[in-house]
Amino acid sequence: MPEFIREKVRLTPIGKRVEVLVAGGGPAGIGAAVASSRCGARTLLVERLGFVGGMLTAGGVRNMRTFTDGTGQAIIRGIPYEFAEYLKKNGAARGCQEKDAFIQQNPELTSYLATEFVLSSGAGLLLHSVVVDVIKKGDRIGGVIVENKSGRQAILSEVVVDCTADGDVCRQAGAKMRKESVMPMTMTFSLENVSAWPLVRTPEIYQAFRRHLKDYPLPSHSLALFALPEKGLVYANVTRVFGDASQVEDLTRAEIEGRRQVMKAIEFYRKYLPGYQGARLRSFGIEIGTRESWRLVGRYTLTARDVLSGRDFPDVIARAAYGIDVHDSHGPGSTMIHLKPGTSYAIPYRCLLPEKIEGLLVAGRCLSASRKALASCRVMVTCMATGQAAGVAAALASQKRVLPSQLDVSSLQQHLLQQGVVLWKR
Repeated sequence: MPEFIREKVRLTPIGKRVEVLVAGGGPAGIGAAVASSRCGARTLLVERLGFVGGMLTAGGVRNMRTFTDGTGQAIIRGIPYEFAEYLKKNGAARGCQEKDAFIQQNPELTSYLATEFVLSSGAGLLLHSVVVDVIKKGDRIGGVIVENKSGRQAILSEVVVDCTADGDVCRQAGAKMRKESVMPMTMTFSLENVSAWPLVRTPEIYQAFRRHLKDYPLPSHSLALFALPEKGLVYANVTRVFGDASQVEDLTRAEIEGRRQVMKAIEFYRKYLPGYQGARLRSFGIEIGTRESWRLVGRYTLTARDVLSGRDFPDVIARAAYGIDVHDSHGPGSTMIHLKPGTSYAIPYRCLLPEKIEGLLVAGRCLSASRKALASCRVMVTCMATGQAAGVAAALASQKRVLPSQLDVSSLQQHLLQQGVVLWKR
């Protein structure tokens, strides 16, 4: 049995009053904050790090996917598409949303541009702040408690949007959640001085990798190496650390083990892969990359059948077309089920709504989905799309003085369509 201490009762100062509070500044949080502010709501984005971007920036995940249904038809537009264009215009990304499987972005430059993107919408930003509790009366949330260098503060808001990826606000509010066996974590990294550049995954390199696989020191048998624009630079997404991203002991171990795996991988590449003999570490991801942890049990749970059948819903708020991509929780493999070209599926508004807690919306990878369905909708572009929908819904609920669960979905859809969002198959 755990031991406890009794903390003293304290008065917490009110730091801010806003209409919409967005917790978590990853792709979903960026989409939510920008969308809410553009709808005219006084919006504040709270982020635990010193910059926004989440897995795009701190996680070092360079490949943003997937905008299309495999036929060159973009089914995710709106803020995610605009954000990609903004990054490309400012030299932080390359690729074509319609033609490429992904566009590739520069995490360092994106950390600056993503922050400017949020601020340019009129949203406020509170960095280095962690949401540690909620303000709640009955089943209604009225804000959050944050802790930072200034101490402990209350932020009052009419609607809260949980974009923390791990559902931190939902759990603090007592919303029903689920978590099964979770996918492993990954420490991304980049290499320099690779003479094989830009052909970094040739048949010869693959053959050498397979030939020496018995000597490969990593749990994953992946060779996910991607050429970066600068000569000799390579991005790698190959490490695999097993554990629960919502538990601090596992996260601590993962940060240590992830960097150890990087160094072992580089040693292997130098020894066995042609064109990698002079490779050197250029950079680590700032923190371990996470794929899965807590998920909301919402008013609807998206299923694998919904994903694979390209199901539509009357309360659709976003579309997606990435396949079901499950990384083994305890082994070296992974399973990828691609959707047929031309197939996309709808994400219903009900997936963003807790069953009982009011005044709260969810976006990103903690939305209501089965484990296999999450393996599709967890990718960053889809997270930003659900964030945009949640941000618009939060702003409209605040302005109309209704709960998010009482919002007229057709009104929400009309606003999303006006913002360029694709809701129905074309």
